[in-house]
Amino acid sequence: MSKSEMLFQIAIYIIPAIIFFGAVYYITNKWVEVQREKMKLNFIDKKGQGTNSTPNNDLNKQFLPMQVDAYQRMVLFLERISPNNMVMRLNNPGLPARAFQQKLLENIRQEYEHNLAQQIFISSDAWSKVQASKEEVLKIINMAATKLEGTALANDLSKGIFEITAQLKSQPTDQAIAFLKDELNQKFKG
Repeated sequence: MSKSEMLFQIAIYIIPAIIFFGAVYYITNKWVEVQREKMKLNFIDKKGQGTNSTPNNDLNKQFLPMQVDAYQRMVLFLERISPNNMVMRLNNPGLPARAFQQKLLENIRQEYEHNLAQQIFISSDAWSKVQASKEEVLKIINMAATKLEGTALANDLSKGIFEITAQLKSQPTDQAIAFLKDELNQKFKG
């Protein structure tokens, strides 16, 4: 076989292979470009539609259940420290009034400390209402206790607390509970 025949044989195999690989390279590059354009268009389309896949919306989806839980816990806290509810739950008729007063104040302190972290998940206004409500309950208990003699019993203190709360338009805890409920409803509407 001569040199020219050998080059001709090699050319028969190499030229189609080069053309084939060139075509594959060209098609692959075009396919990658088309896919990139599709991804850009999808991103722009999703961004324009305001999809829920943004990091802030994902964070809000995770944060909302914790907020709802915090509002529930604060309402439960307020219900538990409501003067009438607390007196009924903790009443011990034979206990001296001063000891019962301390028991009520300690119960409020413990309930409050147990729920301190919930302020992270509720608004500053809601937290202020909760704190103000707690302070009002403390005042009611202490006011009722100052009117008693040293020999008074828990029933006497309970009676004094009931008398003071009966003079109020509403329980201090009721106002805070209503505020929390309204604020939570606004979160779902807004």
